[in-house]
Amino acid sequence: MAKKAPVAYPSLTPAASPAPSSSPAVEHRARPPRMRDLADQVVLYLNPGGHKELKRFALGADRKVHDLLIEAVEEWATKRGIRAQMRVR
Repeated sequence: MAKKAPVAYPSLTPAASPAPSSSPAVEHRARPPRMRDLADQVVLYLNPGGHKELKRFALGADRKVHDLLIEAVEEWATKRGIRAQMRVR
């Protein structure tokens, strides 16, 4: 089967692009660095029941699970004499 010829629109012409305005350039603020640019990612596998209880505790304490885990790692490191900073921000 032969292909049809493409449709032509001779009366249409491309619009001219708008001329650059002489208004001052918009000043963009520099974004702060993202967490993934500042930190190393670590994966932690938890038992589903333990994870659920951790989330429940965090909710009751009005805290994030991440903050509880960082606090636990910092406490563990302190007990072992590790002085490295664990929290990124």
